Amino acid sequence: MPARKIFSERLKELEQVLGLPPTEMANIGGCSQSTYYRYRKGESTPDLDFLNSILKNENTINAEWLLKGVYPILKKSTKRNNEKDGNRINFVNLPYYTMNPMQEGGEGYLSVEKWQNPSRTIPFCNTFINTIVEPNTSNLLAINVKCDSMSPVIKSGSIILANRDQTDPVGDGIFIVRFDNEIRMKLVQRLPSKRLQLSTINKKFNPIEVGLDEDNFDIIGRIIWRGSAV
Repeated sequence: MPARKIFSERLKELEQVLGLPPTEMANIGGCSQSTYYRYRKGESTPDLDFLNSILKNENTINAEWLLKGVYPILKKSTKRNNEKDGNRINFVNLPYYTMNPMQEGGEGYLSVEKWQNPSRTIPFCNTFINTIVEPNTSNLLAINVKCDSMSPVIKSGSIILANRDQTDPVGDGIFIVRFDNEIRMKLVQRLPSKRLQLSTINKKFNPIEVGLDEDNFDIIGRIIWRGSAV
């Protein structure tokens, strides 16, 4: 795996362990937000000044892990005799988006620019996360849904979690997908000849068909959990 991809995964993992949003990670690394997002997305390899700043400003980080991938992530510390790691409650911060309708009553969407540069995170308890997914949370994201295209399964006002590891449309499911410069939420059903039908649960929106190899279309991840107010 290229070094830029390795550091991309480590930075995402570090954000969750430290509970810091990408904007704050850029600050402690002494770089611009745009530079940090290139590191975070694996588009370029962090330079030595950035890595030194991270280690200097967050002195609990294990340098061997950051540079070589040797765990643990944080330096070992003295714990009270009655403290057991398995019972500790902490929080992981997931990238957090809001999906609004294009117009009143319309289908929800996000711009690709906002998707690539999340400005917020939302904390989830590790105990809760571990009951619905594997402990690795580096590919999870949260979305506040403000549209009714998936109602009544996903109501307006719901919070959903999507897993970016799950991009293969084997079996029907609700996915986050990209069309050109827009991010949408679609029910994906496989058709013959490497084609997919994309639809919404709310039948007022018409289904469409796309090819798996079309340049203007990507499956970003499967929705694995939803929660809504009563």
